[in-house]
Amino acid sequence: MQEMIAAPTLGIGHPFLSAAGPAAARALMAAAAPITVPRRDAIFAPDIEPTALYLLLEGSVGLSMQGQDGTPGLLEIIGPGECFLMPAVILGGPWPFGAEALAPSRLLRIPIEAFHTTMAKEPRLTEASLAQMAQQWRGLAEQLLELKLTKASERVAHFLTGRLMPGGWVAMPEPRAAIAAKLGMTPESLSRVMHGLEAAGLVRLQGRRVEVPDAAALNQGSRASGH
Repeated sequence: MQEMIAAPTLGIGHPFLSAAGPAAARALMAAAAPITVPRRDAIFAPDIEPTALYLLLEGSVGLSMQGQDGTPGLLEIIGPGECFLMPAVILGGPWPFGAEALAPSRLLRIPIEAFHTTMAKEPRLTEASLAQMAQQWRGLAEQLLELKLTKASERVAHFLTGRLMPGGWVAMPEPRAAIAAKLGMTPESLSRVMHGLEAAGLVRLQGRRVEVPDAAALNQGSRASGH
């Protein structure tokens, strides 16, 4: 059985719905449809007119664009508790990103009409939507800074500690090529860095799980690594 990344809260307790307030959450949940997407299945293609906002409950979703030769390029990995297509839902028009389940995933699909109707009645939903877009922009800015200014080992350490669960372990259900693309390296480079961190005693690799005995030591050790 393939492991999912589980959200801390589900359904009406999704962080975005909580921020939008009880009234907006109830209205959106009444219109929402739950979706289960197998690993590697497309959720929507690039350059489509948005028809819904998606809230991720469990699993992992990759956002990608197609290059001029038609080859997809991964831009971001969305985790549980996040939502996607927000700018497209608010602005309208075709959106350049496509979405694919990188692991077995459960989502809520909120039709765009219900979203706009609720937004017109509930100011807290507008505030939550702006906050969500600002957080995503900040995340992309931080990712760009990491790609430009940090070593590969530091990027891997930051990725792992950002996913750290109670008990000191990290789920990595996505294809390694997807994780490598997010971190701006090849799968081979990612493998070398991971095994280097393991050799230094900073992580223990167990298939699609990684044990992190000491997050602070991992971050410090990654900065001292030669990778």
